[in-house]
Amino acid sequence: MDKDMLTYLIIGLVIGFIVGFIFISVISPNARKYAKVKQELAQTKDELITQKQIIAKHFSHSAEILDNMAKEFRRLYQHMAENSSQFIDGDKVASLDFDSDSVPDETKKNTLDNQPRDYSDNSSGLFKSDENKS
Repeated sequence: MDKDMLTYLIIGLVIGFIVGFIFISVISPNARKYAKVKQELAQTKDELITQKQIIAKHFSHSAEILDNMAKEFRRLYQHMAENSSQFIDGDKVASLDFDSDSVPDETKKNTLDNQPRDYSDNSSGLFKSDENKS
């Protein structure tokens, strides 16, 4: 064998392996599955990114609406506080003092005596057998 012939043989084998590898990777079912899965993965990543953007936009809009509500509530409170003196005299308004010392003893006694009971004096008959019910 000639040196040139051996060189051509090695070059032919290398080119054959390269062409065979490309041919197998393009035509083989595993390569098609891999390409399909890779495409689905890319599509899913894009959908995830889009979904995250939509959620971020939703929450930022919700935060803006809540901020506006808080500002409007403060404005309403200030309006009510400023204008309440026009309708009600400050002397006539009873203060809401919830201290137990300020409640008269009569009121304490009445509220304790008039408490509703959580039970009935009579039995309901729920646990009686059919023989005892008659």
